Amino acid sequence: MAEGSSGQDVEAEKPYPGERSTRLSGAWTALVIGIVILVVILVFILQNLQSVEVHFLFTQGHLPLAVALLFAMILGAVVVLAFGAGRILQLRLVARRARHKGTPAAAPAAKPPAE
Repeated sequence: MAEGSSGQDVEAEKPYPGERSTRLSGAWTALVIGIVILVVILVFILQNLQSVEVHFLFTQGHLPLAVALLFAMILGAVVVLAFGAGRILQLRLVARRARHKGTPAAAPAAKPPAE
């Protein structure tokens, strides 16, 4: 009796067609997470409307505190993206040069012999 139930457990663990993760389900998850983050940012902005004086390079002005912090966050993200893009381009150039010279950019790991 135990043998038959273990076979049913294995069948129950298999996903049905359409049940596995898809690109659309990933996009739906990203959309929901994005909406939650947007709501959190809007609440933050609405709770921090005090006006602050901002000096940046040769300009100055008054902005709500949350908007000033949001601009600072966006500027930081742009800097991080710029450095990341530069590093990706650098790695692509190294890989392209290695490809043209005929040497592999990274040697694949050797599998141990099967016993």
